[in-house]
Amino acid sequence: MRISSSTLYQSGVNNMSNLQASLVQINTQIDNQKRVVTPADDPVAAARIQLLETSNGQNSQYQKNTQSVDSWLSLSDTTLKSAIDLMNSMKSQAIYAGNGALSTVQLQQIQKTVGEGINELAGYANATDGNGSYLFSGNQVTTAPFSVNLSAVPPVATYNGDNGQRSVQVAASRTMTISDPGNAVFGIPGGSPTAAFDSLINLYNLLGQNPKPANYDTQVQGAINQITSATQQMSVSLASVGSREAENANLQSMSSSLGLQYNSSIGNLQDLDMAKAISEFTMTQTSLQYTQKTYAQVAQLSLFNYISS
Repeated sequence: MRISSSTLYQSGVNNMSNLQASLVQINTQIDNQKRVVTPADDPVAAARIQLLETSNGQNSQYQKNTQSVDSWLSLSDTTLKSAIDLMNSMKSQAIYAGNGALSTVQLQQIQKTVGEGINELAGYANATDGNGSYLFSGNQVTTAPFSVNLSAVPPVATYNGDNGQRSVQVAASRTMTISDPGNAVFGIPGGSPTAAFDSLINLYNLLGQNPKPANYDTQVQGAINQITSATQQMSVSLASVGSREAENANLQSMSSSLGLQYNSSIGNLQDLDMAKAISEFTMTQTSLQYTQKTYAQVAQLSLFNYISS
């Protein structure tokens, strides 16, 4: 079988081209420290890597969202615990005020303490996330949810937020509610959006009356009951926050584990065996050099070489 010179030359050129392409590919893989740099390196693996990276990106976003949820719920938790402690302290003041032996001056001193408690409660109810967004104003995050005017006659508390609840996507099929409107946290017992404030304001007004009304004891007991009911409502809200905190912590753990799995799967498909790659690079480079030398020698062969010899 005869092989023409053009076929021989073309075969040599093709071999060198293929080796050069392989050399470039391996060199690119080494530079990027990746086995799959372009889809052409491994189309099936490249498609799989793309899907995994997309899923991993979504999971990373959910992780960030759970961190934001954790921060918001943690602030709500701390604030509500402080507010509940304050309400219990105010209840103790109310019980003490029921002592019939107290003088008018002593009752006025208690009234002053209750007034300070009302202002402190307003501080908790108007707490923010540190960036200016109010925790308990519903969707009106730039509006302070509660305003209190003890100088008014009678003193009054007003809710300025709405009934909205903000939610965040924390998983592919889970949206977490991160906020509770103030009228559901500091209100409701008697149907008022400011029930917690009303209970303290009623006690404040009662302690300021001189002389004491004939049904003073009954009114004090009424104030105690109102404070108790308002505190219980706040405790219900705190329990709800705590439940969401626990769920969010579980979601964070699951998201972290899922992220590790995604990265491991991507690594298995994409990571480059450097020792193997360098070995292949050296072997391919050597093969190219020999092929180039062989081609040069073959290219010099001619019938005239044999005639002249």
